Amino acid sequence: MIGLGSGGLFHPAFTTLEGPPPPPPPPVGPPALPFAPTTRWHPAHSNVITAQGRVVSAIDMQGQANVSEGAPGIGPKAMTDGLGQPFWRFEGAEFLNVAASLISDSRDITVLMVGRVPRHPASNNRYLSLGNRAQGSHVNTLGGPLGSRIYARSAGHLQSFGKIGYTAPVNAEWMVPGAQMQVIGAASSASGIRLMLNERFADVAVAYNRTGISGAEIGRYAWSPRRSGKWGIFDLYEMVVYAPGLSNADAQSVSAALMQQHNIAPVTNQLVLEGDSIMQGTGEVTPHLSAAAILTEPGSGRIPAGWRVINKGASGNRVADLVLKRDANHSWSDQTLPGRNVMAFEIGRNDWSSFTAAEHYANVVAYLDTPASGVLQKGWEVRAMANIATAPGLMPQTTAYRTALRDPQFLADVGSTGQVSIISTDLIEHAGQTRFETSAQAADIAYYAGDSTHPSLLGAEVRLTGGDTPQYGVTAGL
Repeated sequence: MIGLGSGGLFHPAFTTLEGPPPPPPPPVGPPALPFAPTTRWHPAHSNVITAQGRVVSAIDMQGQANVSEGAPGIGPKAMTDGLGQPFWRFEGAEFLNVAASLISDSRDITVLMVGRVPRHPASNNRYLSLGNRAQGSHVNTLGGPLGSRIYARSAGHLQSFGKIGYTAPVNAEWMVPGAQMQVIGAASSASGIRLMLNERFADVAVAYNRTGISGAEIGRYAWSPRRSGKWGIFDLYEMVVYAPGLSNADAQSVSAALMQQHNIAPVTNQLVLEGDSIMQGTGEVTPHLSAAAILTEPGSGRIPAGWRVINKGASGNRVADLVLKRDANHSWSDQTLPGRNVMAFEIGRNDWSSFTAAEHYANVVAYLDTPASGVLQKGWEVRAMANIATAPGLMPQTTAYRTALRDPQFLADVGSTGQVSIISTDLIEHAGQTRFETSAQAADIAYYAGDSTHPSLLGAEVRLTGGDTPQYGVTAGL
């Protein structure tokens, strides 16, 4: 008789009597949401096929509608951030087709995404549009269910089916996406559209209706791809679609769940970055490596949690352009939050051909301090960045302007009572010496992009963080 002790059925010699070992458990998917979506694409959990670093296809985790590259070689980049989190980077013409098995009506759809918006393009930023040109189902749904829009130099509010966040009677100031991780969403129904950003929301007018729309596109506007290079500048960590859509309350509960799953803190403060192409990111420093993108890189710790960071710098900007953006209807300067509102700017390189350093200085003072419309009058803290070095012919004006900023008279001229500080980016040190102080340093291709104007990839990071001298970094003390 065989017993159940050390020589019994549990002895290793008898394990073959119990059959083959069980199969390994299936891969762990993302946490469940309060309501099962119609479709769910998740770079960290979907089965993704890539080629040369770009997404070729990815499964819909709900088994409804897979996505595929818009054309060979123009799928988004498949990347991993500083925390090891996979994401898809959309920029310009890059987009994904959504299978025709996604069927939706424009008044009855909810879309939420987790992502970063490192820089707003000049006009529209499409995240998801209905219909699919490749499938012959493209329809004019006024921009689609989820995107953001800059209209006449406005801040860049969320929009859904052409209904822009600044038209909301309340909470419009919360509806501007930034470069930090956030949940962006819209719930459309026959009674209206609820725009959502994290736990905040704003209600806008109802959209017109179209029925039985098949397919979609992520990253551009299916109806009008002629300007595909203007669509889609964002990093996507997850996107879910509900068709039919959710109620407002249920959509808010999904947004809350996504915030928890992706460890997203509510926004309480904001930093707006202004200036020209040095701030925007050009050449080596693409829009996805703009100043805002560098500061909000997940895992970098370069800015505290709970800050919205918006990049408004644009190539060619002069002080006059900054004034136009400041004074525009629904301007970034009007979107103040209850917490701290900080604006940092560097401007001057493009003004040197038209103004002396003294004239430029006077223009900057007026930009900051003008009754009713000045940046300071609108309640912003200001960080004036001393310009980084440039070519030898422009250095006398640059040096003179730096000197004027550091003179105590500057704070008197702008009437500052603690709202204004100087950020000495020109004095930043890295690897034992300054890197942005002189025209000779502007010729160093390790820190400049070979044009004595724009920082290189390394230079862009050092310029924003302060390098070995963090007290000169843009976010010092936030």
